[in-house]
Amino acid sequence: MTKEKTIVVPHIDTKSVTLSIIGTSDLVLNKMNKRNEESLIGARKDESKKIKAVNEWEDIITAMHWRDPLPKDMVYDEDALKYLLKTNAPCISAFGLKKSFGQAVVRNGIDSYATKFDACCNITAPGNLIPISFTQHFVDEKLMSPKRGAPVLVRLNRFTGWTAEVPIQFIDGGAYGLEQICQIVKLAGFGIGIGSGRSSGFGRYDILGGESV
Repeated sequence: MTKEKTIVVPHIDTKSVTLSIIGTSDLVLNKMNKRNEESLIGARKDESKKIKAVNEWEDIITAMHWRDPLPKDMVYDEDALKYLLKTNAPCISAFGLKKSFGQAVVRNGIDSYATKFDACCNITAPGNLIPISFTQHFVDEKLMSPKRGAPVLVRLNRFTGWTAEVPIQFIDGGAYGLEQICQIVKLAGFGIGIGSGRSSGFGRYDILGGESV
């Protein structure tokens, strides 16, 4: 006769807080654009290389994450960029932001590893994206040197006066409490930042406020 065994799964008590962060330096957003993605995907599929005319506005627009999906029939031009900046929202990566929190834990000697922090704290952003608000947007042209080949001209999206709302969930009574988490966020904002150009001082931020749930 088989005996039934009841397993009691303990409840994990969690709390949530939304931290408002404010940029203390300009934010530069630059991910792989659509044209380069398609080129790499084609190469991996061993497809014949297609020569595609360069549309600088497509490169600029698709070099950012957006809160809402871009229309499939979009005409990429300057007007489209202006429209998106008004009606959509550029985003920073929640994954990248949490990774920087873990780096702050180690670099500031809070713990030897970030594993405890990673286990008790999550950023609960839909689609892994955190929209930003901003006062001004600029497109900067810059020559960058790839690992192979000649320098290439890239166009980078730069934002001033930026803010973001970061939704955080953490274990109540876990390894890190809310006060410690806020301190880690402040340390990450001061010394690491988010976005591109962090080694040059871009993407720095501070905590503006927070709302607990």
